[in-house]
Amino acid sequence: MSGTGGGRRRGGVRGVDHSHSGRSSVPGGRGQTDGPGARGGGVPSVSSASGAGSASGRGRGVANRSRAGSPGAPPSSLSGVPPSSASGPVSSHGPLLVDPARDPDRIERLTDSVRNVDLPASGYNINQEYGVATEFARRPGFNTTGKEIVVAANSFAVDKWPTNKIIYQYDINIGNGKESRALISKVWDSKAVKTAIGTGFLFDGNKLAWSLKDLGSQELRILVDLDQEQNKRPGRNANQHRVTVRRTKQLDLEVLRAYINGQISFNNAVLESINFMDHLLRENPSTNKKFIAVRRQFYTRDTPKKVFPGGVEVMKGVYQSLRIAQGGKLVVNLDVANCCFWHPISLVSSMIHRNGLRDPPHLISVFKPGPRETDPKETPHFRVMNRVYRKLKVMAQYKNQKPSTIREEFVIDYLINMSAKDFKIDVKDANTGAKRRVSLYDYFEQKYQVRLLLWQLPLVQMTKKSVVYPMEFLHLVPNQRYLIKLDEKQTADMIKFAVTRPAERMRSTIEGKDALDWGHDPVLQHFGMTISPNMIQTRARLLKNPKIQFGGSMTDPGTNGRWDLRNKKFLSTNTTELKSWGIGFFSDRIDSLVVDNFVQSFIKAYRNHGARNINPQPYQGKLPNDAGQAVEYLWQATGNKFQQRPQMLVFIVPNKDAFHYSRIKKSCDCRYGVVSQVMQYAHVQKNNLQYISNVLMKFNAKLGGTTSQAAPDQQQGSKPFGAPTMVIGADVSHPSPGSEAPSTAAITMSLDKFGGRYAAAIESNGKRVEMITEQNFKEMFAPLARHWAQNFGGRCPQNVYYFRDGVSEGQYQHVLNIEVPRIRSVLSTINGSKWEGKITVVICSKRHHIRVYPSRNDADRNGNPLPGTLIEKDVTSPHEWDFYLYSHIALQGTSRPVHYVVILDEMNHKANQIQNFVYEHCYQYMRSTTSVSLFPAVYYAHLASNRAKSHEDVASSDGPTGGPGYKMNTKQMVNEPPPTEYPRLIPFNEVGGIKFSMWYI
Repeated sequence: MSGTGGGRRRGGVRGVDHSHSGRSSVPGGRGQTDGPGARGGGVPSVSSASGAGSASGRGRGVANRSRAGSPGAPPSSLSGVPPSSASGPVSSHGPLLVDPARDPDRIERLTDSVRNVDLPASGYNINQEYGVATEFARRPGFNTTGKEIVVAANSFAVDKWPTNKIIYQYDINIGNGKESRALISKVWDSKAVKTAIGTGFLFDGNKLAWSLKDLGSQELRILVDLDQEQNKRPGRNANQHRVTVRRTKQLDLEVLRAYINGQISFNNAVLESINFMDHLLRENPSTNKKFIAVRRQFYTRDTPKKVFPGGVEVMKGVYQSLRIAQGGKLVVNLDVANCCFWHPISLVSSMIHRNGLRDPPHLISVFKPGPRETDPKETPHFRVMNRVYRKLKVMAQYKNQKPSTIREEFVIDYLINMSAKDFKIDVKDANTGAKRRVSLYDYFEQKYQVRLLLWQLPLVQMTKKSVVYPMEFLHLVPNQRYLIKLDEKQTADMIKFAVTRPAERMRSTIEGKDALDWGHDPVLQHFGMTISPNMIQTRARLLKNPKIQFGGSMTDPGTNGRWDLRNKKFLSTNTTELKSWGIGFFSDRIDSLVVDNFVQSFIKAYRNHGARNINPQPYQGKLPNDAGQAVEYLWQATGNKFQQRPQMLVFIVPNKDAFHYSRIKKSCDCRYGVVSQVMQYAHVQKNNLQYISNVLMKFNAKLGGTTSQAAPDQQQGSKPFGAPTMVIGADVSHPSPGSEAPSTAAITMSLDKFGGRYAAAIESNGKRVEMITEQNFKEMFAPLARHWAQNFGGRCPQNVYYFRDGVSEGQYQHVLNIEVPRIRSVLSTINGSKWEGKITVVICSKRHHIRVYPSRNDADRNGNPLPGTLIEKDVTSPHEWDFYLYSHIALQGTSRPVHYVVILDEMNHKANQIQNFVYEHCYQYMRSTTSVSLFPAVYYAHLASNRAKSHEDVASSDGPTGGPGYKMNTKQMVNEPPPTEYPRLIPFNEVGGIKFSMWYI
């Protein structure tokens, strides 16, 4: 992971913008190329009956788009078009927080040119965002505990790169610098440019090119006429573009080798070398027509694919990335990639599938305005489809179509809510020159002998001016990214498609390597770069697992990474008597006798796990169907029965309705401040003891208990905390693409002496702002830290571990320069003087593509690495302190390690100490009888962040927010005022102390 991006996303599907190539011409001019009207199809010029129809989301009717008897002309203003730039609004609390990476006024950084490369964190110092370069912790050595094993990593060493060749770098300028990438590509690939400079050039598609050829120091100027290149008659506006090529420097790739070997620091020459090497690696697959290039991923139409409901197909491809690695080497990281595309079918069929409709008549009916619609011209389906299909590429196919137009591609601009019989156009008689007005329906019937069958459907306006098509003629062009959030069924299908066992994933990786065919890559051959065809074999460590301490007993899970709760007592149980608690159930279909039996089994099992002082007769009763009313009813009934504030509310629900669950949690957390437990009736009916024990782990934790503790093995280097130690976990999650909701910050903090129990706080954090704000550190972190100090005799900690999730390498320096000083500031305030303790900061990430494949003796039954597999050589950073750790057993598919990066270590750990400390704590996750894949403090931050949805200050009557159907990269419309302040979450009712419990688990 590289660049300035990062952060977790609350749902959603990765997205890439589509680009549209082609030139807009004035309709009706000479050599008009904008539509089939001039080339044997479509509509040459369009107009409508006065006042008829609308163009959804465009703020104008069709009549505004053209005048009768004349070519269509663009309107003077378009409401609903995203602004090119806007100044950030200001709130009453200061400037509105927005992500700097998405700020239109953002200053371009040097590292922006290498977003496809995984740079080390120190490489981002070249951007000089701070007065002094940020120093990161250096690797103190390698782990010596456990046993050494050898694993194959999905990375391939670069055996040779062109260090012995002179590489010339050129500045390229095409036009006025505002041209689209598609147009730049057309101009660069033109005959005029190739004739002037020859072949053998590597172009970054923007401003830079490289070659082994020296064109001299004089600037080369080229005039490219694209009309002439394509044998077209010139239009009204000359389709000519000026190109300048200027040699600027020679690259010395030896500086890259020197940096990798630690002989020099990261500098501009190293960055330029990496940029060249990255483009060299990607050039052939990015320009080869057999590949579909999506950033670092490459797909082909003959790769495995599957069609999902809703007109979506998923394809399996290969991910490729250049990395600087430990051991003085460059490596290419290859992995399996999965990506969703629009299924290339007819536009009508796509809309039918997407909406779950029966047939074309059903589609016509949902587009037809009904008497109760707010806007009589647009149904909800029309508005959604108008948004969803905008910017998709289509081709027209119909009888008697001219061959020259059969493969022509158009880009959908918007839908016109008129039928083909109502939409009128002006047609010029070829013999007399007289104009007459006909419907689009009659136009196609008269000119092409094509009778429209679905003429009632809306029409489709293309981005090329004056080009309108009936929907039934259009077909989606293949290989277009699906940029919409998948629904639950599609998500489940995606997971099934993507999940593969290690052997299959390894085989797919090798197939991807063979498809890239480095050995016969003409660009790599030309510049002299060779890559090993064999996976790197790296020496890893298999760490010894800790034992698990329960109340009065100890268990050793061995390499299984799992254990059970049979005949085991929790390490600690409810801290106070559980007297006032209630159980409520929804629906008449829930049998109260079944609930009675379950409650008795539940209480008995809790006592068997060590619970004391628990009231065996909780309040039980049926609840109103409305979630808010149900919580109020159960709260009042329980409190009235025991004449005491309820300590725990349990809800038995009939299904998995997420919105219903969210409303229950919202009321319990924010209105009443009481911990709650929700269970599904299907599980209650089974009355399964294992299920009951699993629920009891969460139930007990919410009441102040602890399931178990990992017993550290001091011979492995990890030791119990010798001084007052605070463990912090932090994460910032971002909303689904298209949502206007703010990001959410979550902070967790250990509450005991061994880092078992954690309190948590959540709050909104601005719009896609990754660094936790100063206000949030004061309002979230400070109360938790004061509570921690009260538990430890009023003292501040001597040592602090800060585990931070969701940040990329380019943001590590921000964590050290922004968040760490804020932690120190809060602790100093609580301490009453400058806090002199020590901090160790560890970044945790699962957003990477490193996988390893062990031998059969060092793998689980599925072929995955055993828990405790540690990778710290060959695929890690050459200078910073990072490692990959497998700490769990994967239930399905290929397991993924967590990438840990120690960016600050004031405690001066040895490698054995911190790596074993991280691994051992993965065995004391409160609600599981397995070791987990991620350090628990961060895992809990994820759970707390997920609860933030329930705390949004939104009326329940508004229904769920976000979810499937949101278009990726949706921008705010100009007719929507920008928010002046992002709303804070609804706070907890703190009367019962819920804020310092494990309410989120």
